[in-house]
Parts: sequence; C-alpha cells; structure tokens
Amino acid sequence: MQKKVVDWLYNLQSRWGILKEEERSLYEYAYRLLLSRILIYSIIIVLGSITGNWLGMFSFLLPFVFLRQYVGGIHLRKSISCICVSSFLVFICGEYLAIDSMMGIAFRITWFVSIVIILLLAPVDTGSKRLDKVERKIYGKRARTLLTIEFVLAFCFETIGISIVAKGIAVAHIILASSLVLGTVKNFFTYKLEKTNI
Repeated sequence: MQKKVVDWLYNLQSRWGILKEEERSLYEYAYRLLLSRILIYSIIIVLGSITGNWLGMFSFLLPFVFLRQYVGGIHLRKSISCICVSSFLVFICGEYLAIDSMMGIAFRITWFVSIVIILLLAPVDTGSKRLDKVERKIYGKRARTLLTIEFVLAFCFETIGISIVAKGIAVAHIILASSLVLGTVKNFFTYKLEKTNI
C-alpha cells in the first residue's frame, strides 16, 4: 500500500515537471518517511482519544521526535515494524507517565547517564544512511543544542510543577540513549561483517 502511494506521489510530481528521474530515490525515501510519520501520529491520536492521556503521550513524543532525527540510533528495516514499535513506545511511555510523573533519585541518575551517553555517541549512523565527516559534525552540534534546550525545558517544567512534561522529556532521553547504544553495537557488528566478507 505504501509503495503504491509513494509511486503515485512521485509520478504525479514527475508529470507536473517538479521532479526528475535522478531525484527519484531521494523523494521516494522522503515520501515513505512522511507517510510513516502520518500513520504514527494518526495511531497516537486514536490512542490518545481512547485513553485520554494526551499530555503524557505528547510530552514523550515531541522531544523524542525532534532529537531522534539528529542523534540517530537503531532503525528497523521495515517501515511497518518501525510504525508498530514507535506507536507501542509512545503508548507505553504515555501510560507510564500517567501513572507516575514524579522523578526519584534513581530515575534522575538514569536520566543524567542517558544524557552523557547521547553526548558521547550522537550521531549514530543507520544502515541506510551513513554520515560523512561534515554531516556528523552538523548532526552532532544540532543534537547537543536540542538536548540542551530539552534539558532546560524539563527543568523549567519541573520547577513550575508540570512534572509529567519534565518526566516525559527525561523518558525520551532514556529511550534515545538506549537506541544509540543498540545502534552502535549493531553498526559495530555490521561493519565488522562487511570487512570480513570483502
């Protein structure tokens, strides 16, 4: 289904003279990404409507999405797997935040360790997109800037008593740090296998 929609969008813009054939793979990738995000957000809207837990879900989702695009991490091969796992993560984290929005000492330590992991590892390549030196520098700088902004926002939200949003940001950082560790391990073994197969 997704392939049909992507082909239709590309062919439509190609007929209008907007896109050229040499741009096809880039735009197909962008359309797949756009459709996946639309589907994820639609699922979250449905889940938010059913559970009534909008604040918890979006306090996790927004910092996660913005930072994720610059830090990288582990990626699933099929978009349907990514959609299912992402929707599940948002739902579970939203429900967790609805149940317990306070940050204890152990949670704070885990959060600070996650921030250090993000600072040390970001950005992490994916199998489909390897970053060159310039891209790595740009993505790393943007990741650090966004991480700092999100940390300050979490501190401000907790200070004014909106702890669910502060903890949502912290949970997003913990999940992203885990993704970076998994992505780094996966890349290590993938690159090692590629070198031995040459």
